[in-house]
Amino acid sequence: MADHPWLVDITSGGGHEQVLYAVPHAGAGAAAVKQTCRLLADHCDTVAVRLPGRERLTAQEPWTDLGRLAGELARQVLLHAQGRRILLHGHCSGAVIAYETACRLPAAVLDALIVSANEAPDRIPLGGAWKLPRDAFLAQVAADGYLSADLLADRELTALVEPALRADYRLIEEHPPSGQVLPVPVHALVGVDERTVRTEDIAAWEHFTSAGFRLVTVPGGHNLLREEPAALAEAIRAATPRDRAVSGSL
Repeated sequence: MADHPWLVDITSGGGHEQVLYAVPHAGAGAAAVKQTCRLLADHCDTVAVRLPGRERLTAQEPWTDLGRLAGELARQVLLHAQGRRILLHGHCSGAVIAYETACRLPAAVLDALIVSANEAPDRIPLGGAWKLPRDAFLAQVAADGYLSADLLADRELTALVEPALRADYRLIEEHPPSGQVLPVPVHALVGVDERTVRTEDIAAWEHFTSAGFRLVTVPGGHNLLREEPAALAEAIRAATPRDRAVSGSL
């Protein structure tokens, strides 16, 4: 645990040779990806990424330097994988974190990058939402689909999640895209009812791989983790080959 404190095993011990690391949306922790990860238990081992400033790591200061964060996450993923093949999935802003982490992993250990509900890195609006006054910032987060009306009205709870939300918005809004083309396949998933991100901006992930790209439409809107975890899991399953350990056991 000391070597990889940001990683939470969701399913493991199935004899799989692949492990999926799931990076949730802004401000979220392991709970946000847990259901999707559990639905993939027969396909690969699954691990949730819990960054500083959320859940059990709430007391830690959230990181705001994406390059530094991705480098540390890549280090932890390599140690944790212990020779297993690596899959990275990032949802919404987590897609950019997953991509930057992929850029820092040896290509020999990475099988694929799966992104959902987020623009390609060069299409992200470089605004300053993270600097907005509290009410305006939280209203923007709600408009982006990650704060319900009930949660928005709970001042005590929003005060707990605001620091991590601001940090993640800052990560994405201030970090210039590296532009690195990955030598592994990239699969971009978009909800059929997506209203937050334009499909053509999600399709632009095509320019960040030299090893094959697929744009896949799935049921749901922007927040696929909450609305359609089963559809999201099935799309990830279809996008990635069943690993050798499972295939050999049939």
